[in-house]
Amino acid sequence: MKAGIINLNSGNLLSIVSAVEKCGFETTVINKPQKGFDVLVMPGQGRFGFVAQQLESNNWREFILDWIARGKKFVGICVGMQVLFESSSEDAQAKGLAVFKGLIEKLKHPKTPMVGWAQLDSKDEFYQNQFVYFVNSYGLPQSQYCVASVNYGEQFCAIVQKDNVTGFQFHPEKSGQYGLEVLKRCLK
Repeated sequence: MKAGIINLNSGNLLSIVSAVEKCGFETTVINKPQKGFDVLVMPGQGRFGFVAQQLESNNWREFILDWIARGKKFVGICVGMQVLFESSSEDAQAKGLAVFKGLIEKLKHPKTPMVGWAQLDSKDEFYQNQFVYFVNSYGLPQSQYCVASVNYGEQFCAIVQKDNVTGFQFHPEKSGQYGLEVLKRCLK
């Protein structure tokens, strides 16, 4: 199985590559759209607007939307998940991919940014009560596609999933052995 790791100059590529390889995939970091993969992974750290701009400047937008429309597996992590939505209050003029409806909002964390471990809440036993690692100030308060949430000052979506697309607000690559199990589950 081959995984393409999208390089938008905003990610934690080495950690993602290592984690995806531990899940049994051959990985390639890709700077421009290309085919030949079983799954695409889009990491992202930083600002919504910067990542959205990178999608435009490197012709990723059309490629990713076509990839998803063809039913191929796609995983977005942190800001890589956020840009799957329509927009963000962080950079109101920036357009997300609109795979999911919704606005990413500044969260009312007790301490900003949220950095550290938090416990998932989910109806899915695989996710329920598991601890994962977050680094974020923005998130999605709610979505019909939310399969696990977390409460840190307020409740927000930790995982969204629709058909062949999965998004993680947390960092599975930094969430220990459980994070690897989560990645493997959505990559296969």
